[in-house]
Parts: sequence; structure tokens; C-alpha cells
Amino acid sequence: MPKVTVVDFMGDVQKEFEVEKGTKLLKALIDNEVDIVHTCGGKAKCTTCRVTIHKGVPTKETQRQREFFEKLIESGRIEFDHPAVFLSCQVVVENDMTVSASETFNKVIHDSIGKDTTDEVTPEPVWVDHEVPDWWGIK
Repeated sequence: MPKVTVVDFMGDVQKEFEVEKGTKLLKALIDNEVDIVHTCGGKAKCTTCRVTIHKGVPTKETQRQREFFEKLIESGRIEFDHPAVFLSCQVVVENDMTVSASETFNKVIHDSIGKDTTDEVTPEPVWVDHEVPDWWGIK
């Protein structure tokens, strides 16, 4: 079973757990009580479940995420123009990975952490190749 390691912004390990291969990353994080906001419930309609994948970056991404990120980048949101940034609701855990949540719960900003999510990636995923530059060193 793949191991998911969750680190904070300084790279300190916060949690480690194993999940069944093929588990949606957001579901794994929620089930293991990781502090991550997921406002839309894992439907790729917001960006609150955004993670940086430091190790074990997937070689596939969903067409929905790619198109969503392209629109955000075009509008000036450069934080989405990075090969290791993903919506955790659009990632399936296939191998060991190390991740950090971009948005954690803050009662001043958020009403709640978000809605529960399903086991499946939604909307129905169309998988496309995701290239990570060799120079990045995060494959």
C-alpha cells in the first residue's frame, strides 16, 4: 500500500499513513484527519483542496484540473503555474507521496472545512499526461 506523508510549510512531517492504491488523495487526507479545506466537497469547483506534491508527483492529471488551472493562470493566479501543484480531489494515490496542504482551516476565513467528499474523482475524469521537468527533481 502506498504511504502518504503530510508535511507543513517548513517540511516537518505532520502525519504519515498508508492508503489503498487508487484512493482519491482528498478522501485519504480527510479520512486521516489532515487539516485541509475542501469547500466544494471535492468536485474541482474551487481551489481550497490544493496541495503541493513534494515527492511522488503523478504522471497523469485530469483534463478538468488542467483547464481550470489554465484559466486561473491566464487571470494572473501564478501559484497554479507549477508542476507539483494539484487539486487533491483530482489526484489518485498510486505510489508513495509527500504532500503539503496549501489551505488549512482558519475560522476567520472559513465557515467550515468543507463538505464531505466521495471516493471517486469527480467530475468523471479524463486523464492526460502530466509532465514534470527533469530539472525540478520531484518525480
